[in-house]
Amino acid sequence: MLEAGIGNLEAAAALDQDPFKSQVRLWMEKTGRQDLLHPTLIQDDNLAYWSRLLEPIVAAHYIVRTGRKVRRVNTTLQHPRHAWMRATVTREVVTASDVHLLECLSVGMSFAHHWAEGVPEYIRLRVLHQLAVTGAQAAEVVALLGGQHLQIYRIERNEAEIARLIRKERAFWRHVELDQAPPAQGGDDPMP
Repeated sequence: MLEAGIGNLEAAAALDQDPFKSQVRLWMEKTGRQDLLHPTLIQDDNLAYWSRLLEPIVAAHYIVRTGRKVRRVNTTLQHPRHAWMRATVTREVVTASDVHLLECLSVGMSFAHHWAEGVPEYIRLRVLHQLAVTGAQAAEVVALLGGQHLQIYRIERNEAEIARLIRKERAFWRHVELDQAPPAQGGDDPMP
């Protein structure tokens, strides 16, 4: 049971850069071995619910703050040359020629520390993956941190970084295709 490909939400895990999911855990999920995994410990099982609920509010405040118009897209695209690369685009900016994609996030207090230095690497990798798949030149990430602070960050297309991302994701995807586990590097052990 081989799952279709690597989505933008999985890009950081494929590179073993996601603080919440290891590369081995993602490989196990992609190869149908998720029943062998220990459950992922989540501090609040309502995080995804609140994030989805607040996403339109975060987008509305982005519009107010920037004066730009945003369109809800909610589509999944596939890279033109790398069929295993997929990206779900939820929103795009329609009134700014220099920004194409908009990523709206709601980050709880317990995870806000990841944003102390700006966009965390795992989010940046997600967005670079989106830029690679869509061909867009830039994206903005609007994050509501701790329910009180709205921050807007711009991520530009960088061909060298995208080439590195594709190369590393391809190596991970090869492990999936060959049904060979990648070397365990993270702290997310699949078996006791």
